[in-house]
Amino acid sequence: MQLSLLGRAAFFYAHKSVGSSGRINMPRNRSIGKNHSRKRRKSSMFVSVSEEVQTYTARDGSLLPYRYFEGPADAALIFLHGITEPSLYLSTLGRYLADQGLATVYLPDLRGYGATPIRRGDIDYIGQLDDDLEDLIRHVQARQPGARIVFGGHSAGGATALRQTVRPIHDDVHAYLLLAPALSPSSPLDRKDKLVNESKVNVPKYALLMALNALGIHRWDHTVVYRRLTPKERLHGTESCSLSYRLALSRMVGSDYAKHLSRLAKPTFVLIGEDDEVFRAEAYEPLYRQYCSADVRVLPGHNHDQIIQTEQALAIVGEWLKEQLVKAEAIQ
Repeated sequence: MQLSLLGRAAFFYAHKSVGSSGRINMPRNRSIGKNHSRKRRKSSMFVSVSEEVQTYTARDGSLLPYRYFEGPADAALIFLHGITEPSLYLSTLGRYLADQGLATVYLPDLRGYGATPIRRGDIDYIGQLDDDLEDLIRHVQARQPGARIVFGGHSAGGATALRQTVRPIHDDVHAYLLLAPALSPSSPLDRKDKLVNESKVNVPKYALLMALNALGIHRWDHTVVYRRLTPKERLHGTESCSLSYRLALSRMVGSDYAKHLSRLAKPTFVLIGEDDEVFRAEAYEPLYRQYCSADVRVLPGHNHDQIIQTEQALAIVGEWLKEQLVKAEAIQ
């Protein structure tokens, strides 16, 4: 079943700048910076952490960037960013997990995002991001043969990760890590009392494009339907503040979200802040329990962005990841 027009529009109102800005206020939970003291997991395969932007080749020949944090060779984490920001704001998470010796971390700037995108806020066709992610997994497998791959994302990145559960690459994923993940506006996760709104969806254009797509017409899929309205003085310049219809549609799960959640038979961890401004934290556990056996935890004192920034949140994520690797090693 196709997602309704208003439902699709609501998705983007739910993914304004909250959940992707990387600029947060944390009075109760300290964020982790580069100089935070850490104890590394001992491993003969562990190489000291470095962050660098590298590229992989997509099937159309494009070179697509990702932030790379080198860790152990036997585990890889591919983690996706939110709706308007590139992966930069996730660097604290990537650096922490790699420095703990838990995984080599890949933070891709999805097509249409980043410092120098091919076309900012646009892709070539609906679903191209899924193809790009399949190519990225093949790149990781070639670079780290035999590594266990954990796949996931934050906010809209979580929804984009969940899209992969019905694609062939799902078979190559060992576990899923979802932090304050989006799903579908038709799900009970979406808040109706959003406290902030820094985005605008052009509903008439959306309606027209959906109607044209239903007729098999995709000529105008490049049309911008989403705009982030954050004042320029609060931006750093690499955001994708205007999104085309085809890119926007490629970031979400439709109203058939049950199909995606039912595929989560692999280890899955969902972490949501109790004070999340975008999604209803209390709705996650009953919804996921209905379709899968994911480990869902609600973290008090955390909002939508703090869930990927504070010492407490990162320690919880790190402990879960460590448990999955220990279990996997025990099975071998």
